[in-house]
Amino acid sequence: MTNNTRALLTAGLSNVTPRLSELELSHLEKQAEIQHILSRFSQELNEKVQQLNAPPPLSPESIDQAEPVSKTTSVDEIMPAATESDITADNNPPTTFAQNDNEAPLEIALVAEDIIICINSEANTAAEMSEPPPTEVAVPISPLRPGQVPVQSAVPATAPKEASMPKVNFAFANARVGTAYLSRIDASSHYGEPVTVQEIKFSHDIGISFNPETQELYGTPSIDGDYQLFIKWTIDGKSSHTSEALMIVNPDPRSLWKIIEPPADDKYFKSNTDHQMIDQDGVKIAAASRRGRSHEHVGSFRDDDFFISHDSETDWSIMIVADGAGSAQNSRRGSQLASQTAGSYLSKQMQGELGQKLKSLIQDWQPESQKQIGPLFSDLYRNAAKLAVNAIESEAIDMAQTTKSYSTTLLATVSIRINDELFAAAFWMGDGAIAAYGPVGKVRLLGMPDSGEYAGQTRFLDNDAINDSSFNNRIMIGKWTEITHLILMTDGVSDPYFETDNGLISSDKWDLLVNEILPCLQSDQAAEKLTEWLNFFSPGNHDDRTIAVSW
Repeated sequence: MTNNTRALLTAGLSNVTPRLSELELSHLEKQAEIQHILSRFSQELNEKVQQLNAPPPLSPESIDQAEPVSKTTSVDEIMPAATESDITADNNPPTTFAQNDNEAPLEIALVAEDIIICINSEANTAAEMSEPPPTEVAVPISPLRPGQVPVQSAVPATAPKEASMPKVNFAFANARVGTAYLSRIDASSHYGEPVTVQEIKFSHDIGISFNPETQELYGTPSIDGDYQLFIKWTIDGKSSHTSEALMIVNPDPRSLWKIIEPPADDKYFKSNTDHQMIDQDGVKIAAASRRGRSHEHVGSFRDDDFFISHDSETDWSIMIVADGAGSAQNSRRGSQLASQTAGSYLSKQMQGELGQKLKSLIQDWQPESQKQIGPLFSDLYRNAAKLAVNAIESEAIDMAQTTKSYSTTLLATVSIRINDELFAAAFWMGDGAIAAYGPVGKVRLLGMPDSGEYAGQTRFLDNDAINDSSFNNRIMIGKWTEITHLILMTDGVSDPYFETDNGLISSDKWDLLVNEILPCLQSDQAAEKLTEWLNFFSPGNHDDRTIAVSW
């Protein structure tokens, strides 16, 4: 035990710096407490070795055939005292404990930091044990201290596999069903290199093709949806790659609107469209009215109405358009009553003495005659408006409805062409527009619309408006040369074309409108053509549309 005690003491204190001298070691090994610690260590180590050398438990059937248990040699009996140089891990093989000639030796390895006992059943060399294990071991990374430079990894960085193909972005416009499409593909790599698209294949035939010379997509989409494009492209002209991109084809907004017929047995049934044409003595008047998409979508009636007339004996023409309030239940009847009642009254008056007198004053057109024209038309329009309101009130009483449920606007002109001049007296109650247009680039707006605080708000014809002191401000008269067209329209036409009150005085906008309706007016079926034209699509403008034109 003394030699072994000295050997274990020397091994256990081998990492003490400075190293202990022989005198110090000799002093320590004589101390009872040190001897007790080493004795206990030796005993526990011996017990552990015996457990490891014990044969595996045998089944009852094999007990008779079991080999005799090998004798275990204690540490004290086999180990001579090791010198300090003997236990240096770098220079000496590990201490081995041979059990017998047929068994692999047990090993003890002593390393500098701690005493680690490695027990192995195979005869490994110290060099083999010093090699790292074959499997990867996660090494914890200590956080860097302030000012510490990180150590570069010995393993060279490698690019991820997916980076082998350059990344490229493709940009092009969305398409819409039924609308001609042309969009250049904007392709760019992440490194700014020029990208050439060589070919594009579509997941479906949607009416769009690719022109590699112009790098453009073109065509007219036939179906809406999201479609996959397979884009073959190159950067260097040698190698090609294929990427996928999504193309969005939006539906035609018009296809989203329903067309629901209103009830045919309604007490105030009104056809979805109406038109009328007058062509007499060189005077042409066409009027057309069409139910708006907002009404078609819910199956409600057209609320607009119109009246036109021309007397070939007196040369007076009457044009009226009326827009029933959308929020009023019986407004389609109100606009009909107002336009027909006022129109009939005006026509009858212009066929009589009043018409003759006014025609004479207009032909004279001197200051004194002009002073007489204004009051005459004031009385004429006031009476016409009063009769229209009376007709509505009578209808409301008969049908046990409120007068407001018949609310309507009323825009009217009484006009006459004398030689190359046009005279017109206009009355404007509500929104919409009245204008004398011509020549190109020149328009005279015959009044101003009644616009409310919010969109869609306006003034409707009623007794309050008739008795208002500003009633005459709603009447405008004038006589002009080179007038090509006298035009009246409800807000279903004026809103999409002029948008605002300021837009109404824009000659450019009037030029655009007249250019669009000219093909209709040049047709032998001008009124029918105007009715078709009123079906134009304007996002956000789906009200009833009515227009009357004299040319």
